[in-house]
Amino acid sequence: MKLNKMDLVKKLDKIKGVVPKSSPMPALMGVLAKNGYLIASNTEMTIKTKLEGLKGESFIIPSRAFDLIKNLPEGELDITEGKGNRITISTEKIKNTYSSFPAEEYAFNTELPGEDAKVAMIDSKVLKNAISHVLYAIPSKSSNSVMTALYMQAGNGILHFVGLDGHVVALVQTEFDGEFELLVPRNAAEKLLALDITGKVSVAHDQNCAVFTADEYEIHTRLINGKYIAYERFFENYEEEVRVKRADLLEAMVRAKLCTEELTPTRFEIEGNELCLSIRDRLADYVETVHLQSAIGKKLVIGFNSKLVLDTLKAHSDDEIRLKFSGSNYPMIVESESMKSIILPVKLRE
Repeated sequence: MKLNKMDLVKKLDKIKGVVPKSSPMPALMGVLAKNGYLIASNTEMTIKTKLEGLKGESFIIPSRAFDLIKNLPEGELDITEGKGNRITISTEKIKNTYSSFPAEEYAFNTELPGEDAKVAMIDSKVLKNAISHVLYAIPSKSSNSVMTALYMQAGNGILHFVGLDGHVVALVQTEFDGEFELLVPRNAAEKLLALDITGKVSVAHDQNCAVFTADEYEIHTRLINGKYIAYERFFENYEEEVRVKRADLLEAMVRAKLCTEELTPTRFEIEGNELCLSIRDRLADYVETVHLQSAIGKKLVIGFNSKLVLDTLKAHSDDEIRLKFSGSNYPMIVESESMKSIILPVKLRE
């Protein structure tokens, strides 16, 4: 079977992150070529992608062949399956053979959700933009599995994308006609963001699994079971608000963090139309004043985890943001046209 090397490498690079490094089912430690698709799967997620040139044959490309394929000369390559489940990859001057596994041992689940399945249609740009904004707030690990999910909830004409852990919340909202609720594992959200999906994305789902289908890809993922945290209440009852240029505050935070290697919180002292931020520890005594676009009503001193402030400012994309406060012991809301975030305060050393 002759394939274009660049096309094969591009698709392998997109899906190979799903391939497990070890598995009780060794056949999964490779990519299955079947019925015009490349398929990568683990116990939680399966990705299918179309590849031009694949025909009726079914075989497994073992993961140890990926690097060789990437470093072959440009042009066509030939992949053939021989006796004993041996896969030969060759070009005009290069040939190498790998031991592989029978295609029928590649156990993956690409079944659609059950009879109670629902389908939603989401524009790929909206989906990827929202994920890019909230992903930083979703932890990779947590004792509460719900917190490791991208929460997608649609109702009353609005689609919410939410990520949160114990210290930060990120929310993106967009107009949407329909109702559904999904807890998508972080790793599946990461793959949706990484794939070059375009156009409309169909989301077929039930309470256990979801299938995201675009022109070139299908992403099958289990869903996380549980009830999401009532994050809406965190955005209520804020007394003070100031406006600031996002770039000004972000650049100041970057400079401040460059001066310390420790997990020292950043001190915000806000008075009038000035925000004085400072980081003081055994390595640094950094102070910078950032001009605000509007003034605060009363002086406020509050501390924040420096990394969370940086991550939040980077996740926003608008030129101007609004900072909302209720006091030194309450969270700060960071709000722009594209999204909302919450950062919990930390105790400052006197």
